Amino acid sequence: MTSSLFQPITLGGLTFPNRIAVAPMCQYSAEDGSASDWHLYHWMNLA
Repeated sequence: MTSSLFQPITLGGLTFPNRIAVAPMCQYSAEDGSASDWHLYHWMNLA
């Protein structure tokens, strides 16, 4: 059996290179709906 985790997938007309995703969170710390340095640091720690 081969894993499809790292295979591309198309959803709603968008093609993603793999099937790894992180749900949006901590939006309360966004300024005017934009990501800040806090978000960059948070996402870098997830990578």
